[in-house]
Formats: sequence, structure tokens, C-alpha cells
Amino acid sequence: MDQVLQAFTTGAGMLWKALWALIFGYIISAGIQVLVTREQMAKILGERGPREAGIAGFFGFISSSCSFAALAASRSVLVKGAHPMNSIAFLIASTNLVIELGIVLWVLLGWKFTLANFLLGMLMIVYAYILTQLWFPSGLIDEAKGHAEKAQQSEGMDMDHGMKGSFRDKLLSRKGWQRIARAFFMEWKMVWKEILFGFTIAGFISVFVPQSFWNTIFLIGDGGAQQSPGFLIVLENALVAPVVAFFTFIGSMGNVPLAAMLWSRDASFGGVVAFLGADLVAATVIWVHAKYYGWRYALYLSGLLYVCMVAAGITVHYLFALVGMIPTERPSLQEMVRFAIDYTFFLNLAFLAAAAALLWLHFRGGGESTGRREKARA
Repeated sequence: MDQVLQAFTTGAGMLWKALWALIFGYIISAGIQVLVTREQMAKILGERGPREAGIAGFFGFISSSCSFAALAASRSVLVKGAHPMNSIAFLIASTNLVIELGIVLWVLLGWKFTLANFLLGMLMIVYAYILTQLWFPSGLIDEAKGHAEKAQQSEGMDMDHGMKGSFRDKLLSRKGWQRIARAFFMEWKMVWKEILFGFTIAGFISVFVPQSFWNTIFLIGDGGAQQSPGFLIVLENALVAPVVAFFTFIGSMGNVPLAAMLWSRDASFGGVVAFLGADLVAATVIWVHAKYYGWRYALYLSGLLYVCMVAAGITVHYLFALVGMIPTERPSLQEMVRFAIDYTFFLNLAFLAAAAALLWLHFRGGGESTGRREKARA
């Protein structure tokens, strides 16, 4: 029972440490979603090209960070006429390059991991572009689009909160803030279980899984947490880390506390970075892809993303090693999760108040029923 209590305390401490960052990130995400509609995204993504892939990545960056919302959004972009490569770029960016993910990484692991995750997402898009250029079966694409169009007809996640009007009009109008409040509510509605599950699992794994287990599945080398692991160690860690994510069934935000746990347990920098992108090959995500596109395309897409995240994780590791930026400190989870009256305490109070104000505005404005009435009138 003491270990169970310690596990819950560890998970709760990590969540407390990152809470203000989560709220802040979702406020920014909700605000951006109101400014840009998904129809605007799809209009310019019909052709394959570096420019279009970059634009798709940008739209993913300003989209939702919920893994399952990202799956539905990328399917919607594909069905509305975007090139499949652009929908893949959108998917990668909407799970790895979103603002709130970077902020939480900064809080838990430091700015170097935020930068590494940003580079990971960018490199995954580049590698996916190259690999799909080499082999992207047209028959498979047509089959996937057919499945996607059928899946689109069923009810899915709707994260398109965009509204007409200028930036200034949206921010100065009550309706604009109601839309932002609704987007904020929908973000949390979709992701709160994933976040709680991720932090809880990280707490239990940190307490109940011994170091010997991690030393078995992750090659460590002589000296334990060495600063300059050999290539085979980096390669093995990057190959194994996404497999760990496959069995955790956790999305992008839930992967952050687990990444912090892996870093504290001596996994290599490249392995932890590869793990940050591995929410795209979690078992539940592959299953949803199969539901949307059919199993053939789901397996092709999952294999493509796995290769990209492994290659990108290794690349980021050696880019950081080249300039001497690989982090050397590996704080224990106990150091990360300590409760204290410090800046985290006051930031959490301030952003909890902001979240409460947005939720009040959302329910005061009619909540989800308002959004449905507006769609019905449209």
C-alpha cells in the first residue's frame, strides 16, 4: 500500500508540476483554432510538394494536440482534397509540434527537450516526404481514400471552431470568446482521460518497475547513464522506445511524463526523443487508422511513421551531440514532483482561475448545444 500511495503521489506531483503549462497551452491552442478554419487549410493542400507539406505542418502546429482529434482531423483534411503526404505532415505536426506539448516538456525536462521534440517533428515530416516519394502505392492511396470517405460519414470529433471576421473582431467580441471557451472545453473533454492515465501510469511504472528491467530492454553500456553512448546503443534505444509506447496505449500528452520517467531511468537521449513521437504507433492509434483507412493503409502508415521516428530520434541525438547540447542532468522523479510554495504553485492558481473563467463562459453561453444550433442554422 505504501508503494501504491507513492505511485499515485508521484503521478499527481508530475501533473501538478505541469498543470499551468497544460492550461496555458490549451488556451493558446483554442484561440488559434478560432482564427483559422479547416476549410482554409484544405484549399491549398491538394498538390504534393515541399511548400504544401510545410503548410500542412503549420496547420498541424496550430491544431489540436489530442492524438485522436489529430487522427480525425488528418482524415478530414485528406477527404477534403489534400494530398495524402500533406495529411501525413498534418498528422505528425498536430501531435509533435503543438504548443502545449512543448511547454509541458520544458517544465518537466527543460528547454533542450522542447527543442529536440520540435526538431523531431520537423525531421519526421522530411523523412516521410522522402520515403513516400520513393514508394507510395497509388492503388493503396485510392483504397485508403475510399475508406476515409465512408468513415467521414459517421460521427467523429469536430474540432473546427473557426469563425468569420477579422482577428480584432474575434478577440473583442463575446461570441469570439465563447468560441475560444468552447474550443478550450472540447480540448480538455477529449484529452483529460489521456492526461490522467499518462501521469498515473508514469507514477506506477516509476515505483513498481525496477531499474534492472530498463537495463534489460534499453542498452545502457558501461558506466550507466553515460554522456556519449555508442551508435548501437542509440539505435537500439530508438528502435525499442516506440515499441514501449505501442503497449502503453497513451497519446502525445500522456507520453510526456513517460518520457520523463525513461530519461530518469538512463535511456539515451535519442531513445527518449524517438519515444516522444511514438504516440503515432500506439496500438489504439493503429486500430483507429485501420477503422478510417483499412488495414493495408494503416499498416503502411504505421510502418512509415515508425521508420521516420526512429531515424529522426537518432538524427536529433547526433545533431545535439555535434554541438555539445545533449542534456547531462537526469533528475529523479522525486525531484520533479516535489510540492512546494513556489512559482509553480502561484502559476497553477492563476491558470486554474483562467480555466474556470473560460469554462464559466462556455457553459454560460450554452455549451455544446450552442455549437450544434449554429451548425444547424448554417
